[in-house]
Order: sequence, then structure tokens, then C-alpha cells
Amino acid sequence: MKLKYTSFLVVVLMMVLASCGQITKETVSPVPTDKVSPTGKSVVIMPFADYTPKSSPDLYWRRNVLVTEALEDEFSRYGLLTAPEEDVVSYLMDEHIIETPEVFYTDTASSRYMRSEIETGGWSDTMVREMESAINRNKLIDNEEKDSSGNVAGGSPFHVSLTSQEVARIGDHFSADYIIRGRLIEFERGVARDDFNPFHIGVLPFVFNSSQRMLFGVAKSDNYEMLDKMALGGIAGLAIGHANKNFPFDEDTDTVSSGHPLFGPTVTDTDDYHALNTTLWGLAGVGTAYLAHNGGKVPRAVVQIRIMVQDAKTGRLLWSNRSEVEVTPESMYAEQEYRKLVAKAIRRVTSTLVHSFIATVESDLVNEPIPVAAARDSQS
Repeated sequence: MKLKYTSFLVVVLMMVLASCGQITKETVSPVPTDKVSPTGKSVVIMPFADYTPKSSPDLYWRRNVLVTEALEDEFSRYGLLTAPEEDVVSYLMDEHIIETPEVFYTDTASSRYMRSEIETGGWSDTMVREMESAINRNKLIDNEEKDSSGNVAGGSPFHVSLTSQEVARIGDHFSADYIIRGRLIEFERGVARDDFNPFHIGVLPFVFNSSQRMLFGVAKSDNYEMLDKMALGGIAGLAIGHANKNFPFDEDTDTVSSGHPLFGPTVTDTDDYHALNTTLWGLAGVGTAYLAHNGGKVPRAVVQIRIMVQDAKTGRLLWSNRSEVEVTPESMYAEQEYRKLVAKAIRRVTSTLVHSFIATVESDLVNEPIPVAAARDSQS
């Protein structure tokens, strides 16, 4: 007995000692520039214009940083240098080519609150439209307060149009060869509505999703689809309960005899739980359908951007293209966090667009070796 306790303590001690360290995982690796020959050319990545729906200043700057960082990595893979983002933004603000968000957004407490509520979610489409309309009305009131000199009532001037001459000035200031501009068209966060893969959503959601669509088709709203599934679950539960009248409660029979065994009356008292069992099975089916509807939600991230490349010497447009990528988890056990999904979508979009630009304008660089990590991200 002592030997058994000693062995157990040794195993526990080994497990404790084995867990005293740290696990280090490198999620973003530096670009191996030693494998790429420098071209001597440089690019200036301008802040992207945001055309995404339901955007806000905070969301815009965060998205812009993510896209800019990914583009810098992709250009580095081909030996193209990028101007520091901070220097670019500082120059553009000094020249009033871009302005702080307060110039374009009415920064009142009510507008900030409504924007935060829209970003949080949980409101109906009608309520979201009402809040967006209120924010736009605040913007119009703020615009009416601009004076005749073109200054906002707090006093920043209007931004300067980014003409070809301005592009050439930027290129000359940073001694660049290319000016990179673009648009953020779509940054969508949500769930994949029509997913019928049981490895993605689970067995029960697959059963109810496929049955509901087969019988009722596409419902008018998500709530109606939930009611459809609950109706199916209730009917299936009632059918199972009707066929199993002794589960979960068995029929209870009591027999009482009085008097002579041959001539005395015998009273049989039977408690039939068939109706109760059927009801319980029906309620279980409705509850299972409700849980299945609220489960099996596959998160998705959709990113769509357009990139335009201009000659930094003349401002002439050299190349333009657009790409959209949707990322969903490979299975129910894969990474579900939106931040990871959107990061992978951005890497794929930027990798595809930069490769297309290099193949079109700088085709000599296509033969340069591309790191394995970049190829793996592109195939994910």
C-alpha cells in the first residue's frame, strides 16, 4: 500500500514540475528579408478611405492599421521599402490632406453613445437605422456651423483634394516610386447563415437546420426560423412520446382484494402516465430545437478592399484591383475568435493584391522566393 501511495506522489510531482515553465508561440513571424534582394524602390502607403457600413472613427483607424501593417509585410517580401506610417500621417495632417476625425464627426456625448450602441449590436434593424439617422442629423447641424472661410467651428480647415499634383508632391517628399491608395469596402462580422455542414455547426443544429429548410424554406427572419424549428422539435417529441407511453414514467397498477379469494371483489387501480410522458417528450423536443437554433453559429469575417497604385513622379494611375475574402472556422473545434479570422482575411486579401500588382508592374520580382509562411497563409 505504501508503494502505491509513493508511486502516486511521484507521478503528481512529475506533472507539477513539468508545468513550471512557459509555452511560447510566435503567431506573427518577421518577414525574412535576407531571402529577398532589395530593389532600391520604395512605396508610400496612404491611409485608406473607409466605405464600410456602420463605421466609426475608432473602427476606421483600427482597420486601417491592420491593412497597412499587412501591406508593409507583403511589399517587404518583394524587396520594396515602405515609408514609416507615422511620418506619412504626420505629413498628410500638416498639409491638411487628411484631418482628425472630429472634423467629420460630431463628437457629442449622444453621438458617441449611439455609435457605441450600434457597434455593440443587439438592436433591431429599425432601431439601428434610427440611431444612424440621428447621428447624420447631428453631422448636418455641425456642418451648418462651418463659417464662410471653410473652417469648422472649432477651427480646422477643409482637407485638400488628393490630385495627381499632390500625389507627385508626396512622392517627391518621401523619394518614393509608388503611392499606394485604397478603399476599405467591406469589413463584415457575423455568422454564416446558410451552413449545413455538421462538422462546422454540430449534429443537432444540422438536423434542425436541414429539416426546417426542407419543410418551410427560407423564413422571413431569424425569429421565424426559430419558431419553425421549435414546431418541428415539438411534433417530433410528441410522436416519440406517443410511441413510448411508459417512459420516463411507467404505468403504475395497484390491485387490492377483499373477502374470499374466489368470491371477494378485486379492485385494480391504474395510474396511466401516457399523456404526461407525451407532454414531456414534446417539451423536450421544443427545448432541443431552441438550443439547436441558438447553437451551431459559425462565425465569419468578410474583408473586401481595393488598392490603387500611382506613379510617385507623375501621379499617373498604374494599377488598380479589388479582392474579397471570407474566412470561417474549418470545424467547430477551430479558432472561433473574430480577431483571428479577420487577421487571416486581411493577410489573404493583401497577399493576393500585392502579388497581382507585382506580377503586372514589377514582373521581375515574381521570381524572388516567397517565404513558406506567406504561402501557407494564402492557402488557409
